[in-house]
Amino acid sequence: MEKKIKQKTKSIFQRVLEDKRAIRDCIQKGGDVKQLAKERGIQFATPL
Repeated sequence: MEKKIKQKTKSIFQRVLEDKRAIRDCIQKGGDVKQLAKERGIQFATPL
């Protein structure tokens, strides 16, 4: 018997909002935006 793990699917809009919050928090705390983008798979229109 195989157990299938159900992953809760997220709306693309929900993911975008979470990414925006993470970017804002990173900037406010002085974190590395490039590292955050790499971890979350975020692509910006202009290179950082």
